[in-house]
Amino acid sequence: MTETQDPKMLWFSFLKAFTRALTQINLYKPDHPQVRQALDEGQALLAQIAGSLAGADFSVTLDNDKLLINGTPLLAADKLPNSLRNLFTKFRIQTITFKPGVTGDDLLALCQVQSHKGEAKDYLKERGIDRVKIDEAIYTKVGSQTSPGLAGPGLGAGAGGGPGKGAGQGAGDGTAQAAPAAETPAEEKISEKIIDLGLESALAAIVARVTPDPAEQRRLMELLTSKFKQEMETTVNKALEGLRGEKKKVENDMVRTQSVMTSMADGVVVVDKDGNILMMNPQAEAISGKPLAALSGKKIVDLSQIEDQVVSLAKEITSDTKTDVSQEIGKTGSSDLAETVKKATAIIQNEDGKIVGTVSIPTDAAKLKQAEQLQQDFIANMTHELRSPLTSIKAALEMLKLDTDASASGKSVLNTAIRNTERLNSIITDILDFSKLQSGKLVFHQDEESPEDIAKEAVDAMRAWATSKGLALEAKTEPGLPRVYADRRRTVQVLINLISNAIKFTPQGGAIEVSADAGKDAMSGSVFFSVKDNGSGIKKEDQAKIFEKFVQAVSGEKVGGTGLGLAITKAMVVLQGGKLLLDSEPGRGSTFRVGMPVYTGQVDQPVFEKPPQTAVEEKSWWKKLLGM
Repeated sequence: MTETQDPKMLWFSFLKAFTRALTQINLYKPDHPQVRQALDEGQALLAQIAGSLAGADFSVTLDNDKLLINGTPLLAADKLPNSLRNLFTKFRIQTITFKPGVTGDDLLALCQVQSHKGEAKDYLKERGIDRVKIDEAIYTKVGSQTSPGLAGPGLGAGAGGGPGKGAGQGAGDGTAQAAPAAETPAEEKISEKIIDLGLESALAAIVARVTPDPAEQRRLMELLTSKFKQEMETTVNKALEGLRGEKKKVENDMVRTQSVMTSMADGVVVVDKDGNILMMNPQAEAISGKPLAALSGKKIVDLSQIEDQVVSLAKEITSDTKTDVSQEIGKTGSSDLAETVKKATAIIQNEDGKIVGTVSIPTDAAKLKQAEQLQQDFIANMTHELRSPLTSIKAALEMLKLDTDASASGKSVLNTAIRNTERLNSIITDILDFSKLQSGKLVFHQDEESPEDIAKEAVDAMRAWATSKGLALEAKTEPGLPRVYADRRRTVQVLINLISNAIKFTPQGGAIEVSADAGKDAMSGSVFFSVKDNGSGIKKEDQAKIFEKFVQAVSGEKVGGTGLGLAITKAMVVLQGGKLLLDSEPGRGSTFRVGMPVYTGQVDQPVFEKPPQTAVEEKSWWKKLLGM
């Protein structure tokens, strides 16, 4: 640095070095190299500053919103580093004066003031630091409990120091210092005088201490009163705005709920605070079955004495706005009917949980659904209970059949028993599958499968039965068939059902052929499994009916079974995205063709979706199947 350097740059450099020392003294010991380097740099810069000032003092003053150097503004207060600004504010320092000859140890002592709990100037004095002087800011009591101290007679131009002086008294170093205001006994008692007064009287007392001029006092009172009213109005309006919003929200919720409830019922009954009937409209009379004259004055709960009525009444029905009402509801009437009515209605809520509507079905329909559910549960439980002992019986019969010592007639009886167990097991399986289909629990897990393996598995499963009836059963598949997207177990079951029907309706000596081929042209996205027999065939007029539940028709003849097999078979095919076709003529046999989609990388997922509704008036097969 040179003597020709800009003084402000020297001041900035010193403040940076001093601030760095303030920060590092909190992190390191005083003899740490970084601390000593900052202090030495600060000492050298102060020496240069003193030389540029010809030996005059160097003062740093924090005056409200700016930092002054020897009375010259240098920085805005908000631009100062926190450590430097905190030093001034913590110890109420207004000016720090550096005299010529300040050493690094003097600066170290000033930095260590940060951790001192007493007065800053006393700390420096105790350590014999006389080249660094601290002047504290002394403020008059404006805004405190002795606020009239600024407005006493003779203080209009300045505070302390006698008439003719400015707002502060010179400190000899270019800084300004506020002088203390003298406190009088009257000033000390002003708070005691107003403590028991009303707001207006207290303001008048304070205003009287501010100015002796009656006109000015009136003007100040009007101004203060006006400001107070404005502040109060603003505060009250803000509070009321929130209350008005909450009130409107409650009112809207009540209107919405009442509108929904009244839209559900035409009848209206008016009761008193004890639940006695006061009024009834004609619709309510029709529901109760009695005129108002017969029910007036009686308890509303007496209506429930009639077998087919239910009454729900709040425990507290008075319009009390001072206490919270009980949420308890009293119900009278048939418990079964009450439960049916409850299950027949669903409440619709918005995102805030408020009731905005309801969904209802006729109570008769609700009762029907309950009965249907009981029926489905009974069927499912019954068939499960039947299947377990039946499996054990079949296993025992199979073991007895292996007995080589049994006579021919005994083996014939065993074969008959085994066939009947298989038949019974088939019936139970059909009922279980139908129950699952009806309740929406029939789930498919489709994946990439080989059509050759599916056809072979189905044929192998039915070969023994076909052989026992003297029927030829063989499988034929085209080479190089694409893989299909199907649930293997369910698709094998579809073919087994079709082969089972073919075995039932094909006379002894007949033939059944199971084949697989790729679809052509418009059907190129499917692989078709065919089950062809040379049995009795099906009439044209019966072909549309055989896929309905509980229907059997082959050339007009009825045979044993549940009549569910083909209905379940078609459902299993369609719900996998496939199609089931029939080609048949009486006396020439039947060919059932099952088209399953070719695998193209579909994602495996459980499938149970009802086919979309159409505009056709006639019920589709799945509606008929589900009894809808």
